[in-house]
Amino acid sequence: MSTPPAPVVVQAAAVDPKRHPAALSNAIAGAWRPYRLRAYLVGLLAGLFVGGVLAPIATTSLLLGLYLVRLAPAEGVPWAEGIWTAVFAVTFAIVGATVFARWQPRRLRMAVETYIWLAMRGEENWARVFGAQPVPRKERDMRAVLASIPATPVTTGERFGLCVGLLELDRARGAAAEMPQTSATERYHRSSAFWLVDFIAGETRPLEPLLQFVDAIEEPGEQVEAAVEIALCQARVAVSEDQDWQAPLAAIRHRLGTAPDSAYHRFVWQSVFRSLLIATAVGGSVYWLAIIWLKPYFPIVAR
Repeated sequence: MSTPPAPVVVQAAAVDPKRHPAALSNAIAGAWRPYRLRAYLVGLLAGLFVGGVLAPIATTSLLLGLYLVRLAPAEGVPWAEGIWTAVFAVTFAIVGATVFARWQPRRLRMAVETYIWLAMRGEENWARVFGAQPVPRKERDMRAVLASIPATPVTTGERFGLCVGLLELDRARGAAAEMPQTSATERYHRSSAFWLVDFIAGETRPLEPLLQFVDAIEEPGEQVEAAVEIALCQARVAVSEDQDWQAPLAAIRHRLGTAPDSAYHRFVWQSVFRSLLIATAVGGSVYWLAIIWLKPYFPIVAR
């Protein structure tokens, strides 16, 4: 049994931003930024073409056909413009999300897929312990959940994660000390928890001792998850030293097979599509409200 190092108590304000628990996700967001802007531009151009060219051709042809069969819509109802706006919004969201999810450097996408896969595994582990209770994201919710969790060996991992997220490193170390050590997996999690606390506190300990625990894990799924966590630790160290954080995460991506694909699609494509669709829906609503409001004052606007 290994003895944990002496406790390291650090105030939240003293944590190096490069060692912050969110530093790696911030690095991913920074790497994404130019590709996000490019995706928005391509989506905008596609939306303008489909909504401003193809949709008007289609609605004009439809209107002509309605006139021929004497089913023309009522005068003054801008139904065609409404269709164009909706087509633009949907096209912009679909194309923008697709370009962002697909048109990235392969190594960056592999690294992000690995990161997202591990995050999804973390949420699955949370669900196994707490059922349908969602993972808290905001500080207030994290503190409320942490206060309500019973201090049992089963909840040590989740309590540790919440304490780390709140930068309460002394409490995190206390939760790590309570982690069981009856299996190779549990011994790994306990040792890796102490490693992470020390890292956030400012000390980078060698990862080789953790690799020995990983090799001792017999269950294949648990061993892969632990190996990915080691790669995540390597990426954290790289971020703290301004080095290449993508390399360790991309290097282990092949061990995950097709498992990260659905998680990546759900997290990246769907979230970007939803945000773009909401943005264009809000913009379109403001546009049409402005048209309705200005119509009595500027009749030319309605033409």
